[in-house]
Parts: sequence; structure tokens; C-alpha cells
Amino acid sequence: MAYEEALRLIEEAKETGETVLSLSFQELTKLPSELFQLTNLTSLYLGGNQLTSLPPEIAQLTKLATLYLFKNRLTSLPPEIGQLTKLTNLDLRYNQLTSPPPEIVGHGIEAICNYLADLHKEKKELAEAKVILVGEGASGKTSLTRLLRNEPFNKNEPMTHGIRIKPWKTAGQDREIRCKLWDFGGQEIMHATHQFFLSRRSLYVLVLDGRKDERTEHWLRCIETFGGGSPVLVVLNKRDVNSGFDLNRPFLHKKYPFIKGFFRTSCHTEQGVEAFTQALCEELDKVPLTRNLWPASWFRAKEKLEAMNEPRISYAAFEGFCLQAGVQGEGSRTVLAEFLHDLGVIIHFTDFELNDNHVLDPKWVTGAVYRIINAPLVAERKGLLRLNDLKEILAQQEEDEHRYYPADHVYIIELMKKFELCYEVAKNEVLIPDLLAVSEPPFPFEEQGTLRLVLYYEDFFPPSIMPRFIVKRHQEIKDELRWRSGVVLKHHLLDAVAVVRADNEARRIQIMVNGSERKVFLALIWLTFREFQTGFEGLKVSERIPLPDNPTVSVAYETLLNYAEQKMKKIIPEGTDKAYSVRELLAGVHFDSQSEGEKMVALAEGDRKGGAMNQTGSTLNTVFKLEPSVFGVGINLNAVFDFLLRKEQK
Repeated sequence: MAYEEALRLIEEAKETGETVLSLSFQELTKLPSELFQLTNLTSLYLGGNQLTSLPPEIAQLTKLATLYLFKNRLTSLPPEIGQLTKLTNLDLRYNQLTSPPPEIVGHGIEAICNYLADLHKEKKELAEAKVILVGEGASGKTSLTRLLRNEPFNKNEPMTHGIRIKPWKTAGQDREIRCKLWDFGGQEIMHATHQFFLSRRSLYVLVLDGRKDERTEHWLRCIETFGGGSPVLVVLNKRDVNSGFDLNRPFLHKKYPFIKGFFRTSCHTEQGVEAFTQALCEELDKVPLTRNLWPASWFRAKEKLEAMNEPRISYAAFEGFCLQAGVQGEGSRTVLAEFLHDLGVIIHFTDFELNDNHVLDPKWVTGAVYRIINAPLVAERKGLLRLNDLKEILAQQEEDEHRYYPADHVYIIELMKKFELCYEVAKNEVLIPDLLAVSEPPFPFEEQGTLRLVLYYEDFFPPSIMPRFIVKRHQEIKDELRWRSGVVLKHHLLDAVAVVRADNEARRIQIMVNGSERKVFLALIWLTFREFQTGFEGLKVSERIPLPDNPTVSVAYETLLNYAEQKMKKIIPEGTDKAYSVRELLAGVHFDSQSEGEKMVALAEGDRKGGAMNQTGSTLNTVFKLEPSVFGVGINLNAVFDFLLRKEQK
């Protein structure tokens, strides 16, 4: 019936010479051939149907400028799409496209056409993947890697300091799959750096030590946050020494649906390793990236990069490789770089550039970073690294594929600064906060009239949060008062001093600020944590305001805003039987005046531009289109933060 209705609409359009036609929501599984006789069509709406493919005859609609295909079942597009030279609006949302992949689609029509044209010439299935092994130190990741590669078990296997990257081939259902096995060292010092090398479109293996009380959910949240939905196999290792070790599997599988299986193994006796290997091969066969069809030109570019002699090249050189290989279009080159990053062929960071050298050999860059943060002499100096130490730290070792020349040393340190792993303290000296002294030093701090804010991380406390915060705001550190889990800050343009402490076990950060401009400084610190938090997928953080007369009890900031919006004047916080004024609790953190808000915005924008203060002259009224008072309790910080974060993303 739907097909007959579509034919009627097509015939009607043919008679009237209509240039716009909608066949949306007709439950069509194929398009009538009569449609392609309407060569005057400029707009065609086919959304909400059940189309699994488009016929090549679509190219006959040469005047088409708008083509809506949202909410169908398309897995691929025909190369003839590229013949629609007037097409400016193509809606492909809510389909299941693999050719072109969603990443290409996101770069627009030109990228789609370039990709399809290249694919039409010659194509090949990728059949490659990146396998990432994570877990605590000495859990057996390296031993498991050795067994996968048919290497003998070594009971004296040294702990991995950094990342070992090994090639591996396995038989899939109907093809051979090539892999790179990334074996991550598990020392606590390295957890903060893992996030820069974990990637999407991979297969994760979480290896747990059966002899220890493992932080299973910590690692699962890491994978969830940085893995972009990648599947994970959980290995309960060392069953020969603790046969009773197990997990609440149904609970974990329900909470983390990306878990594809649990496996009990012993690398020493090889018990369970065969079953795990078989499951690993089966899951690799399902990783979407391994089924992607690539144009032959993409493979040629990949081979050139794998064979390159330099450990780092400019993006311009990368584009040159692509052009030589025949990869056309900026969008195609950008997506190829993303895919190669996720495959572990290169490391490519799109969020910053560094002397234009940001296509890197993974072993070279990870090896350097991990050698530095594991160097005994840096640990002895509580994180202080002198650049002339790098000659010793990065001296050539037998397993190095590339050397670290003196010209590379400054580049690597600048890269670590971009990662927010360290900051400059003096000429030719940097400090790595993750290696600071553990003990908090004594210091005076007037707590009367102090503003307080507590950030509770509900199920996952990212290890990198506090070290990155210290790096981000290092210019404000007061009298070198810094330790591994905290810092004292004094803003040079504000009458305000802040103490910021992290409690990793309780998963919280406590902020205290005093001084006449404490609200402005608190807002700047609060904004910094919000910036970090936007980079963690699914991170749940409760921002709470402690009670002024009982700081051990706090109320969620969002709850206070909701009360104010509903014009509810009092709240009785959980943990107390006393009613508190909503207005007074919010007044403690909200700006009283527009000038305070303007100062905070100017300082925040100045931070981003590397200057002291950005004198924009704009007011909160014009910038945020807010009344000076929101809910009658000062200027709502949520609106201010949202604006600044959107501006940062742009």
C-alpha cells in the first residue's frame, strides 16, 4: 500500500513539474524506478523509511540540492552520489553506515564523495585492530601477551615500565586479523598518563591479579571513559594461586554492558588461556573497524607511514604521504589520521599542535614519556626534572627503534606540557606533580569567612584530575606549597587565597577560598575542574556547598538551584535537623554584583589567551543575556560556566 502511495505521489509530481517531493515515512524498502524520471527535482525527502540501499540511478537526479535519508537502514552509499554536483544538503542521521564510515560523513558531502570515488576504484577490508591490556602492576599482562605470541612463560618477568607494543596475527572467522598488543604498565604513577594513549575502536583486556583486592570498577570506568564503547574481556588471572578468586559477574555485566566475557586463567600453568584466546579471536572479528572497507589509497598511505624512518613528522608531511598515495580531500585525510591513531599505527592528537610535529611513532613517544616519569633521579627530586638529565634518561637502549637526539628533548618536554603532565619552574627545569612529595606541608590559612566547595566523584575518580589541576594553575602556587594531592594558590590579581585538596579514596576534591575576592577565585577554580570533567565521558560529579556552621554536611548545588527556581526558601539538608536559607547558601558562591562576574569572565578568558586579563569591556547582560539577578540569589554560575565552555570548544 505504501509503495502504491509513493507511485501516486511520484506521478502527481511528474504531472505538475514539482521540484520538491516527500516520500518520507512510507515504509519503503526500495525506491520506485519511476522516481528517477523526475530530473527537475531539487529536494527529495526519503526519511523514516526502511531503505537498505540506494540504486545507482540516483545520479539521474542531477539538479538535486537537498536529499534527506535520515532514519533508514542504509549501510552503504553508491559512488554515484558523487555525480550529484549540486547537492549541498545531505541528511544521513540514524542509519547504520559503514561505507562511508560515520567519521567521513561528519566531514560533509565533499569528504563523502571523495571517499566513495576512491573506494569505487579499488577497495579492501581492513582486518586490523588494536588490543589494549590494562590492569594493576604485576597482574600478568605481559605474561598473557607472551602466551598469545607463543612465547614461553617467564616466572621472573620484570614489571613493564611504560608500554610494550607487540605485533600479533590471529585467525578470524573467515580471514586473518593483524593486531598490535599494547601492554600497559600498571604502576600508579602511570595511571594519569594512560588516558592519552587509550583509544576508541579497540578491544580491551582487563587483567586482574587473583592474589590481590583489585580495583575492578576503576579500570572498567577508565575503559568506559576513554574507550568510546570498545568491548572488554575480563581476565581473572593467577587461578593457580587463588582458585577462589571471582567477581560478581552478573552485577558487573549489567553495569558495564560492554563486557564480553570473564575468563579464569593461569599464565604459569596455561589453564584457561586457550579458552580466552579463542574468545579474543571471536571478539576481534566483531570489532567494527576490522570490517571497514578502505580505499586502496588509504592502505598505500598507511604502508608509507609504517615504513617511515622518522619518529615524528609534520602534518604537512602526513598530507604529502596521503597525496602521493592518492588519498583525496582534507576530510578523508583527517579521518584516516584518526583511524591510524586508533589502530596504533601513529599517535595523532587533534586538540593541539606542537611545532607542527604531531604525527608520531607510538613506541617513540610513549617510550620517552614513561622513561621520564619512571626515572629514579626524578623521583628522588620529588618530580623535579632538569633538561640536561634527559641525555641520561633517554640514552639509547637495545630495544629502541629510534634514538632520542638532543633536538628531540625539548620537543618531548613541550609535548608533556601539552599533556598537562608537567610545568616549567625555572629555565631548563620542569616539575611533574605526580611525583611530588606525598606529605602536606604546614602552612597558615585563615578559615573564618572561608568559602567552601566539595566535588564528589560518584563512581570514578580520574587519577589525572589533581596533577592536571596543579599544572593548569601552577602560576598561582603560593610559596611552593604543593604536594601530590593538594596545592595552595594565591591569584596575583585577586585578594584571595585557596587551598585545594584531593582525597582519592573518598573520590572527592575540597576547595577552600578566603579573601575579599574569594567568590571570583572560587569560580575560576570551579571552572577549571568543569573544563577537565567535560573530557571524561559519563563522569558523574556532585558539586556540593558545605554548610557554613557545619562543613562536614553539604548540599548539592543543583538542588539549591532547583529550590530557588521553585521559590522554596528553606532546606533541611540530610545529616542535620536544622533548616537553612536557600538564598544564603547560594549567596555564598554566586556573584553579588555584575562587576564580580565581569572580572571573573575577563580573568578566565585571559587564562586561555595566556594573558593577565582580557579587557573585553562586555557585560554579563550582553554576553550572557541574563538579568543581574537569577532566582533572586545573584548571578547563576551555571550560565557563566556553560558560556565559557562553549566558547572554549569553538
